[in-house]
Parts: sequence; structure tokens; C-alpha cells
Amino acid sequence: MPFQNSTGFQNQNTAGGDKKKVNFPLGRVYGSDGHIRASIWISDSAVYTILTPYRKIGNDPSTGRDAYEQAKPADLPRVFLNPETLRVFLEAAKIMNKNSGSFNVPQKRGSEFKVTANNGQIKLLFKSDKGEREITLEATPVGDSTVNGSWANLISMAELGFKKALTAKLDPDEFGMVVGGDNSEEEVPI
Repeated sequence: MPFQNSTGFQNQNTAGGDKKKVNFPLGRVYGSDGHIRASIWISDSAVYTILTPYRKIGNDPSTGRDAYEQAKPADLPRVFLNPETLRVFLEAAKIMNKNSGSFNVPQKRGSEFKVTANNGQIKLLFKSDKGEREITLEATPVGDSTVNGSWANLISMAELGFKKALTAKLDPDEFGMVVGGDNSEEEVPI
């Protein structure tokens, strides 16, 4: 056979003939100037939570609905959060003052991911060599205070991604009762 793989490496996602699913959408959160798609990517080395911003570009003339840019995710300044940086994001989000706080989430390759709060309104800044996007998550007045439902939903999606990152490499035969939620009182097989 003239085209044999001479390096000895084989793509694990297609080993055995069937393509293994490695991308899982978590959902979207909508802001006043765009939306953010959250997803999980299972690579060979780690599980990443990916946040991809899409800018609002106006309204669809036929329906009047918001219209968003139609770029491929690879062409946008998205952020990849490995388990460590995802934990930093979640912990910083817990302690941030939602009226006047801000924090940066560490990124590689010259990218930047910054979260800034002002009176319950949360701005997320995504910067990379693909460009810059800022998405604003608006707070809703509730009585004497405000609630930012989009921010709370984004945090919940990030928590799902973190849970998946922690349990992705566990053998379900050994850890099924722990990971699967079996309520038995058996000891953990460690």
C-alpha cells in the first residue's frame, strides 16, 4: 500500500472505523450586543470548555429578529478553558463584586479574556489574533436589586464543563457508582 502511516500514530477519534464524538454544545447566553456559545471539546490531552462570542449585526428585515454574525467558530476570538483556567474563572466569578468588579482569566498565545462588572451588568471581552469581541450581559431589575440571568446561566454552563473535565478520564466500570450518581452506600473503589 503506497500511503501507509509511517509515523506509527493513529488518530484516536477515528480508530476502529467509527468517528468518536468530541464536541458537545452546552448552550447559548444572550447579551444586548451579541451572544456566547458554550461547548465542551474533548481532546486527547484534556477536556476544554470553549466560549465563542458572536456579535449582533442588526435585525433580520423579514422577521425583525436579532441577526448575528455567521462566521465559523475558528474565525472568532474564542477562549479555550482547560480545567485549571476554568476553575480560575469559576472561583473569580464567585468572589467578584457584581457592581464594580473585574478579573482576567489567563490565556495563552496572546489571547485575552476579561470580565468586568458595573451595576450588575457584566461585560466579557474576548481578544485574540482573530479580532476582538465584547458581549454585554444585562441585569434585570427585581425589586430593590438586580439579577443577571445570562451571567448565572453562563456560570452554570461553565460548571457543567468543569464537571465533565473532572470525570472524563474515569473508567465507568470502576467509578460508575461515584460518577453515575448511584445512591448506594458502598465504598469508593480506590
